[in-house]
This record gives sequence, structure tokens and C-alpha cells, in this order.
Amino acid sequence: MKNSSHLSDEALQSYLLKEIQDDSLIVEHLEACSKCQKRLEEYQVVIKNVQKIEPEGFTFDVSALVMNTVTVYEKRKSRRQEFAFWGVLILLVLGISFFSLPFLPAVFKLFFSGSGLITLLAIGVGLGVFLFLLTDIIRQNQVKEGKIFKNNLQPMS
Repeated sequence: MKNSSHLSDEALQSYLLKEIQDDSLIVEHLEACSKCQKRLEEYQVVIKNVQKIEPEGFTFDVSALVMNTVTVYEKRKSRRQEFAFWGVLILLVLGISFFSLPFLPAVFKLFFSGSGLITLLAIGVGLGVFLFLLTDIIRQNQVKEGKIFKNNLQPMS
């Protein structure tokens, strides 16, 4: 670098912030050029003053605000999903009921023609399977909720 040309502002700032690997040319120029030395000193004062500035603190809890937003979004999403689920379920039950109407008299005749013990046994088995499936669904839901809240989706205290 020639002594007749001066260092650019970017070069001085990079040198001051130690962003340059080989700064021998800049050091050599600074030893010879008083104008660049003065500009470097001005940048040092600016950088020291900027480092003294304390960052602004929030007057509110950011994590609680974010978690409230996430919770509201999840509730809205959950409501939409619940509405869609119940709509599909109602349509499915109505469709099955509509197509099974011609077969209902034969099914009732089958259940009530035999002994009461067979009817009770069939109802008991049906209720047992229903309760087993219901408890399994509830357990799986609790496991999924546990995983969600374990993965840092709860507000930090």
C-alpha cells in the first residue's frame, strides 16, 4: 500500500475489529500516516462508546408472550380439527346408518331369538373392546402431550 493513498474506512474498521488476517500493510501505513492514525483513534472512541451502551430490557416477559401466542394458535387449530373430526364422524355414522337400515331387522332378530345369556355376552364383549380402545387412545394422547411439553414448549419460569 502506498503512503500517498489513505486507508479506507472499511479497512480501518476491519483492522480495529481484528477482522483482517494479515494486517502488516495496514500497520506499516499507520506508522507512516498521521491522518489515518487520527481516523483510527476516532473509530476507537466510537467503538468504546458503542460498547458502553447497555442493551434495552423488555418491560414484559417475552417467553410468556410467545407461549400465549402459541397456545392461542394451538387452541384455534385444535378447535378446527375437532370441528372437522366431529363433522366427519357424524357423516360417517349417518352414512353407515343409512346403508344398514335394511339389515337392522335381521340383526335384531338374530340377537333376540337366542338366549339372553348370548345377548349379554355379546354386549359385554362389545363394551369391553370399546373400553379397551378408549383407554388406549387416552393413554396415547397423554404420551403425546408429555412429549410436546417436554420439548420446551412450556414457558420458562
